[in-house]
Formats: sequence, C-alpha cells, structure tokens
Amino acid sequence: MTPKYHIYVSPLGNVFMTEIAAVVAAAISDLGYETVYPAAGLPEDGPNRVNLVVAPHEFFPLQLNHTKDELQRAAEASVVLGVEQPGTSWFELGYHFASVSRQIVDISPYAVAELQRRGYSATHLQFGYHRSWDCWHGVPGARPTDLLFLGASTARREEILSSVGTAVWEFDCDIRLFEHDRPMNVPRAHFVAGEDKWRLLSSARVLLNIHRSEVRYFEWIRVLEAVINGALVVTELSSDYGPLIPGEHFLTASKDFIAAQTASILMDEPLRAEIASSAYDFVRQNLTLETMLEPICDQLNDTTKTRSGTQRRAAPLTLQKTVPTSSDPVLEAALDVERRVRVRIKELLDSETDLVQSVEALQATLLYSDRNHVESFTTPSWSDFVPEVSVIITCYNYSGFVLDAIESVFASTGVRVELIVVDDHSQDDSVEVITSCMGRAPWFPMKLLARAANAGLGAARDLGIRHSRSDRVFMLDADNAIFPTALRKLAFTLDEEPDAAFAYGIIAKIGQPGLLSQFPWHVERLARANYIDAMAMLRKKVCEEVGGYDASLRGWEDYELWLRVADHGYRGAFLHDFIGTYRVHGESLLQTVNIDVSGLVDDFKERYRLFPWDQS
Repeated sequence: MTPKYHIYVSPLGNVFMTEIAAVVAAAISDLGYETVYPAAGLPEDGPNRVNLVVAPHEFFPLQLNHTKDELQRAAEASVVLGVEQPGTSWFELGYHFASVSRQIVDISPYAVAELQRRGYSATHLQFGYHRSWDCWHGVPGARPTDLLFLGASTARREEILSSVGTAVWEFDCDIRLFEHDRPMNVPRAHFVAGEDKWRLLSSARVLLNIHRSEVRYFEWIRVLEAVINGALVVTELSSDYGPLIPGEHFLTASKDFIAAQTASILMDEPLRAEIASSAYDFVRQNLTLETMLEPICDQLNDTTKTRSGTQRRAAPLTLQKTVPTSSDPVLEAALDVERRVRVRIKELLDSETDLVQSVEALQATLLYSDRNHVESFTTPSWSDFVPEVSVIITCYNYSGFVLDAIESVFASTGVRVELIVVDDHSQDDSVEVITSCMGRAPWFPMKLLARAANAGLGAARDLGIRHSRSDRVFMLDADNAIFPTALRKLAFTLDEEPDAAFAYGIIAKIGQPGLLSQFPWHVERLARANYIDAMAMLRKKVCEEVGGYDASLRGWEDYELWLRVADHGYRGAFLHDFIGTYRVHGESLLQTVNIDVSGLVDDFKERYRLFPWDQS
C-alpha cells in the first residue's frame, strides 16, 4: 500500500522553514503520494504513514504543551529533515532529536558528513527546481533592481558589504539585512518571504551571497531561489556547489575581490543574462526537486514498518553558557569602576567644551557686539539658483577632510543641489580651505556661514537649516562623503513616502569597515539604541515643526531628533541602498559620544514617557 506522508513544521519558527516544508510537500505530492500538510499535533506511529519533520531544532522545542517523554516518542516515530549547519547551537538541538528518529535526511552535505562521523546514517537531499518557487518562468524582461542582498546581519557580512557599497553606488541596490535575535516568523520590511521573495528575486539582476562566517559552505537554498527566478548569483568562494559549475552557472570570488566582481558583471548585462539563463535551464532540466526526492521517498517508505528493539536514548545536548553572569561580584566591581571612569571623563570633556564656548562667545561679543555673529560668503551662482535639495555640511577643525565632503556634493547627479557649509569657529584653516574651494567652483551654488564663536553641532545644523532654500535638507558632517546618486535616490524616497519626516540609507564605514543606518525604521528598535546616523534627508517644515536639533546635547543631537520625530507621530523612510561613507578616525564622534550614556538614556525616558522603552 502506498504510504501517506504527514509533513510537520512549527508555525512558530522561521518562515524559511515553512517555505522548505511547503515545497517538499508539493514535490512529494507531485510524485503521487498522498500528503497532509501542514500536519497537526505530534507525529505518531500508524500503518503506511511517514512522519516527516522539517527543521527538528524548531519543531520539537516549540511544542510547549508536551512533556519530554511525549516529544521523545514523537521523534522516534519521525523522519527528520535537518536544515542547519554543523557548529551551530541549532544543529546540536536538531541532532538531539534526530538521534532517536527513524531516519535522518539533511539538505547540507556538511551536516550529513558530521552525522555520519558521529555514527548515524544520514541521507543528503540535494535541493532542486520546483515550479512553486518560479516567478520568472524564463521570460526575458526588465529587472529594475541591479543588486540584491538578503540575509541575517553579521559583522562579517557588514564588513564585506561596506566594500561592495563603495563599488556599486551607481547601480540601484536593495540590501535587506535583518537581525536574528528572534525567530523571523512573519515577513517584515527588511525580511521578505514566499511570493514576495520570488517576485523580488525575479526583479533583480544579481543576487549577492556572503557567508555568515568564515565557513565556506554553499548556501544552496538561497542560491537556488535566485537561479529559479533568473537572478545571477555572485558568491564568495565555496565548496560543495556541484553539480553547478562556477563561471557557467554562477560567479565566485574571494571576499577581497567580490566587490570588484559584482561591479564588473553589473556592467556587462549580456554576459549576466547568459549565465543566469544557463543556470535556470540547467536546474529546470537536470535538478528538479521531484527527481531528487524520488529515491529518498523509496527509502522512507520502509520506515512505515514498526521498528523493533529497545528504546534509544537521545544524544545529550552540548549547549554551553559562555557569557559570565552579572551576579559575579568581581565582574560587578570592575563594571562599576568602568562606569565611574566613563562618567568622570564625560564630565571633564563637557566642562572643557563649556569653557571654550564661553570664552569664544565673550570674544565675539567684544568684537561684534553679538555672541552669535556669523560671516556669510557665497559663490556667484548662489543668488538666482532654485534648489531641489539643500545640503548642509557642518565643520569644526576638519580642514583635512572637508574638501572631500564638499567635492562629493559637487559630484551629485539627477537633482538640483545647493550647498551650505557652517563652520563652527574652527581653530585650524578650515575657513581658508572652504573659501579657496568656493573660488575654484563659482559655478556651484554654495554658501559659507562662519560663526564667530563655537556653539556646538546642534546649533550649527539649525543655522544651516534656517539658510536653506529647499524643503528637503540633507545633513553631512565634514569628515564624511556621499555617493553621486545619493541625493537623487533619497529625494525620490521622500517623494514616494509623503508621510515620512526624513529619509535615510545605508552608509559604508571606512577606516573600520562595517555599516551604519542599515535597518528600516522601527520604533521598538530605536528604543533600544540609536541605529540611524545623522546623514539623512529631512523635510525642513517637519524639522521646524518639531523644534530642530537640541543644542544642549553633544553627539546625541540626531538620536534625540529621531525620538522627537517619532513622538510627534512621524517616521523615517528607509532606502535599501548605499548613500555614502562614514570615516572612522580618532577624532570622529563615533569614537567619543559613547563614553557615558546612562544619564542621557534616563533623560530621554523622562522626555518621552510614551515611548516603548520597556521593550528595549
């Protein structure tokens, strides 16, 4: 009698697991077997019944209303399909239940080899093409997204993406990183699943694949999803990619050269389309999921027979706690000393800044009878220009960097831009550098506002906003830079989302590779910490409505403004693309503002009592 397949997956786990379970169920059904998907309850023995549990590391632990003995019996009645890589806690958790199962199948050859090394029989399921994932169908057409990245955020991935960003800024990118501190059980703005993912892949020319860690395993499912939907895969060097062939079905490069490889293929559409079509044709003709599953189902049919013998003991869990607890008195004492040192350093820096500002304000009053005296300089093209975007660069003792920031604005394309530079009474030759640049570029509408006394970053930004002539104002610090396409892309984002107070995009750090502003707007995420850099395009009228920057804060003006924007019912619009670079160096704010934040956080909680702080 033909067995009946009951296919289980936890609805509380990652959507990714549900996608695998659904396509496996569809392929088994295509082979002529009766399937029950999703199967309810726990697996149990029965005549002519195959219980296939997808992602055992999630399915069994998330059965919260069952005892350990009940889960053991359910595992013994099951065939498990593993999806996790060795070396992770998830693999060990799945192995704990797989060790008593009737048979083990895994989508990773690494996992199969590790299970066999531990003395267990395991079968590798080579994933392949299935029509339910195909949103492209091999029909040529427009692909508006040049480069797509989908994956969990790790430090390694962000480091490599920062180098990619500086190489592909001229293209339209869609970078979707998500934090993996909780199961991704529902789609979000930065995490797509199902039909939305297939459509997104079918609209992309290239999918970039970066390994989570230094382990070079081939991310088969991610690659297959892209191939099925006509996107060319550019991946890091990997192993076990057969039967696919590098150069014929996908492109590969080391992490040091993957940015150049990606930019190169984006500039050669005929070659990109040729390789993508070759990969699609190959998997559709030679690597269908039904074909891969057929011999495995022949094996699984034997598991319908009742197993004889004594009950096996599950392999022990080997998860270890490696983080020291806060109850350690020695650790607590050390942390207390560190906190007190940080507080004292912050107090000294603030006192020094207060003294400098007081002295300079007194000097300005004596010289100009106005502590807020500002000298203004403009280029000849300033007066009659009508801008679509106003860029404000704030500068204080950054003569070695400010020219790079200015020239990056000069290179902007696709939008009418004016530039306002506010020098906050630099003690170096910043003003001379800026005025010299203005003399060499009379064609660019530019204004320099030179303060006679330092007033701080917040006051400098507000001064620039008051002199701006566009409703869209972009903030840029003097040691950073933007890509030529950044302003056009951000302006378009604001046009597309008229209810947003500001728009921001992904920033590549240089000097200390990584990313800033890489996650979408989310109030609960903002309550945990600031993750949005000041480099953003604001609506001037909203900025004025909420009161501008708080000049009393030093280094936290942008965070407080985002909190105030949210408190007024507004939000930020996220551009899933690269907009510029953030230079990390010894004098950058990123190195100093985090000296002590405890008092600021308490102040923010007092200011914005309705904010979801309890969820932080």
